[in-house]
Amino acid sequence: MLAEKAYMERWIPFTENELNKEILRKCESQLQQGAKEQTTEHVLSSCKVAFSQGRYTWRHNRVLQELASVISTAKGQSNPPSPSFTIFTTEGGARKWCGRSNTASNQRKGLLDGCDDWEVSANLPEWDKHPEVIRRTTLRPDIVIYSPSTQQVIMVELTVPYESRMEQAHTYKKEKYLDLTKELEESGYRAKIMPIEIGSSAYDLLSKLSISGNKRTKALKLLAETAENSSRWIWCRRN
Repeated sequence: MLAEKAYMERWIPFTENELNKEILRKCESQLQQGAKEQTTEHVLSSCKVAFSQGRYTWRHNRVLQELASVISTAKGQSNPPSPSFTIFTTEGGARKWCGRSNTASNQRKGLLDGCDDWEVSANLPEWDKHPEVIRRTTLRPDIVIYSPSTQQVIMVELTVPYESRMEQAHTYKKEKYLDLTKELEESGYRAKIMPIEIGSSAYDLLSKLSISGNKRTKALKLLAETAENSSRWIWCRRN
């Protein structure tokens, strides 16, 4: 028990918010008293006691914190131009010669291209509040990327692995913000809602934000490890 508690404390430092401290104080509680079986799905996504104690929210916010930090580093970045290829046909057959072009047509466009005043906010206590255009509504996207000069709004909604009904959650979150997206567009904004899950859709999001190569690989690894470690904590404290 002491070894297990020490392991948990490595993943939940006492410097985090009061919710984490409350979780540690309750780590001896019996989450599954009377349960006939403790399936992985139940413990990691469907336990009413864990939900009421905020454990799933805590896991979600840990991953969200990392994702917001990664996105905040993408502001002002742009992808280098893609190499162009010219094919020469010779008597011996076709040979391909590679030459780099700097024309705009060969550059990969990212969502953040075209302006340098992007503001990143997250629905977390330690992050800046969402812009007024979002705060005046009742909805609070997980992350908002906003450009005042070009009136562009990108809303990101996160679903963490091990949360139940991933596909339904993706559809629900997209439909949840359809009215807000339409309202913003009618007010002259260019609005986009991007529900993502840690995996392929997160890969696509980072690519569209001009985060690529080694940076993207490290970011995806960090997000996956944060989700895995948080879920391991929930699993280890199921009893």
